[in-house]
Amino acid sequence: MGPLSSPAVTARVVVVDDDDEVREVTEMVLAGAGYSVRATANGFEALRWLEEQPWDLLILDLRMPEIDGPTLYREVLARWPAAASHVLFVSGVAEMPHPDDTVKALNVPVLLKPFTLDALRAAVARVLGTI
Repeated sequence: MGPLSSPAVTARVVVVDDDDEVREVTEMVLAGAGYSVRATANGFEALRWLEEQPWDLLILDLRMPEIDGPTLYREVLARWPAAASHVLFVSGVAEMPHPDDTVKALNVPVLLKPFTLDALRAAVARVLGTI
């Protein structure tokens, strides 16, 4: 379905991260900030959700089992080309020695783990265009 078009609707965020703690904290912080959040560790489940209902922001971990963030991003881009500016990657430096190479090739912003709650809020606001 792709991103929402009405600014009056609460922003819907889909979080896909296989790290339980990061996923849960991200969900809690964004829900507390007023966003409608769905979170999963499974990229295939996220694709089903994206097909079923509108969304505004997709937060993807770069490294995950089954389907990694860049692969999931490419699938989203193929299905919803206008959604390219509605994606934020998160990545732990330890899990990816050169995160810039992957991210530069895709031209998607990245938030490095561990991140502060303020950095998360600011990155989300930047991608959504609210700051």
